[in-house]
Amino acid sequence: MDIRGCRKPLWLAWFALIFFCQSFLPEKQPASLLIVQVQKNQPGLETVLWQEKIECLQELEGSYLLRLDREEAVKLSGRKIRLKRLAFYDQNLIYLIARVTGAADLELVRGRFKAIFLESRDYLLVSPDASALEELPVTVRRRFLPASGKTLIPGVILPEEFSWRQVQDELYELIAAEVSADNLKDRVTDLQNFGTRYAPTANCLQAGQYIHDYFLGLGLPAYYQEFYYSSYLCRNVISEIRGQTYPEQVVILCAHYDSTSDQRWTLAPGADDNGSGTGAVLEAARILAGRPFDFTVRFILFSAEEQGLVGSLRYVQERLNASENILAVINLDMVAYTDVVPEDLDLIGDRNSSWLVERVAALSGAYGPVAGKKIIDASFIYSDQASFWDRGIAAICAIEDADVPNPYYHRTTDTVNTLNFDFYRAAVRGSLISLAYLAQAIRPGYPLTPKNFILSVGTHASIFNHLKGVYLSWEAVPGAAGYNVYRSTEPHTNFQKINNGLVPDPHYSDILLASDSTFHYAVTAVDSLGRESNFTRVLAVKAGLNPVNSLRHLLWSLFGFSWN
Repeated sequence: MDIRGCRKPLWLAWFALIFFCQSFLPEKQPASLLIVQVQKNQPGLETVLWQEKIECLQELEGSYLLRLDREEAVKLSGRKIRLKRLAFYDQNLIYLIARVTGAADLELVRGRFKAIFLESRDYLLVSPDASALEELPVTVRRRFLPASGKTLIPGVILPEEFSWRQVQDELYELIAAEVSADNLKDRVTDLQNFGTRYAPTANCLQAGQYIHDYFLGLGLPAYYQEFYYSSYLCRNVISEIRGQTYPEQVVILCAHYDSTSDQRWTLAPGADDNGSGTGAVLEAARILAGRPFDFTVRFILFSAEEQGLVGSLRYVQERLNASENILAVINLDMVAYTDVVPEDLDLIGDRNSSWLVERVAALSGAYGPVAGKKIIDASFIYSDQASFWDRGIAAICAIEDADVPNPYYHRTTDTVNTLNFDFYRAAVRGSLISLAYLAQAIRPGYPLTPKNFILSVGTHASIFNHLKGVYLSWEAVPGAAGYNVYRSTEPHTNFQKINNGLVPDPHYSDILLASDSTFHYAVTAVDSLGRESNFTRVLAVKAGLNPVNSLRHLLWSLFGFSWN
């Protein structure tokens, strides 16, 4: 008998059996993820993280928190980066970074949560249930560990001290003079009178309604961003003044309006924390409503900040628009209490926001007047600006003191009679003018800012190299005698005029020399009296020289061809 004729059915049976068994096997599980801590000051650390495209979930004072798969962890270890494994990452668990200052608080926290020491007073808390977070003492500041991280950029250089062309002083003085201490007191008193603004309460919803209606009463649009914290409805309140020239460029003034105390369900007046920040935003809206700006001014009052920056986290998760460019965020959190006189205003940013710290400090000093204490500290993560830092957006927290010496903080005694309204008014003036400067208030009688500023790039060929040529164009401004073109190697500072005389027509060409820099451009209009408009939006191009490295390139250059 020839058994070769039986092999085909036999093998087919084996294949069928294997396929049948595989259909019952579980699907391949994704690689396990780890939360690891990496100490700073390791040689080349930021460069390695950047090269390996590792996202940083949180920067602390002396370390970074990363989320890695095993392959990434092995790769970093192979590059001599020392890692400390904290925990496996489980998306079904809740991760919170908390600052615990007292022994009693620490004992309570350790009794209710898995608490992993990070550094100084900061801990990583792990919980399976969001409702358990309500058991945290009100003295424990906290924020949720972000679900996604940011890429660290090595070699960020802090800018030099900021200076500006003092051509808008009169307008700014007029705006600053409108800040009213009586109005500020009225707003804080109104907020205090809700009894509590603890985010899960109906009182907080009513306070949000009050803010919403206040914006409408100014003739501004107002809308809610609704979200749930645990099972409780919360609402951010948002309003804006739309920019007239480049509305996609946005500057945000924000604060949180919720409050807390050791009797948070019934009594949490929250006058300084954060009726003061909320009142400042409402006063800024009152003064600026009806004024024209080149860029959009957005006012946001967040809820559930005391629960771990929940409101601002929801905003950056759900409301960031790819068609918008958020230029800067000024977050006001406790700006009315003084433990010493004269009091300064702490202005806290991360390295990406250092230019904004400089700017607000200079303008606050000039128009508050209040001294701005400049602090670059990415570990100051317990207020709403940190949610914007997660997305690489320049943001600062303005606060009376970073270490919060206010003895009424998170107590039922945080009431309006404990506030210093001279300091409060000065802090609001400085923040208001910073907002007006960043959003570019349009000055009566001055030329309008050129619209539709665009940039394109070509290549100018020669025998030896190819140089990038930058072609700038914009919309002609009625009544303009000409235009100035400004260039800088930094996106926000040190712009230098590059044209010798006024540019007569609405276009300009610039040849970039060999450089590894990125060049940033802006244009202004100038009238016959020498009055100059605001800057256009800033556009950037990467410079670079392409050396002739082949016979083909050389021949193309000799015959005068060019290509992009």
